Amino acid sequence: MKIIRILLALFLLVSNVSGVMANTPPPPTAKNASATADDDVPPPPGVPINNQLPYLIGAGLILGMTIIYRNKIKKASI
Repeated sequence: MKIIRILLALFLLVSNVSGVMANTPPPPTAKNASATADDDVPPPPGVPINNQLPYLIGAGLILGMTIIYRNKIKKASI
C-alpha cells in the first residue's frame, strides 16, 4: 500500500510541473492596452473548470473503485 501512495504522489508532482513552470504573461503597456475599462470587471460566477478536468475525473474513478472494492471485502469477510 505504501508503494501505491508513493507512486500517486510522484504522479501528482510530475503532472503539475507544467503549471508551475509556465511563464506569466507580461503586464499590459500603453501599446497593447485596450481602450475599454472592461478589464477591471471580474468574471461571472460559474466559470467552467477546464484546466484540471481529466485529473478530477481520474480521481473520482479511483475513489469510486476504492469504495466499491472495500465494500466487497467487508461483505465477503462477514
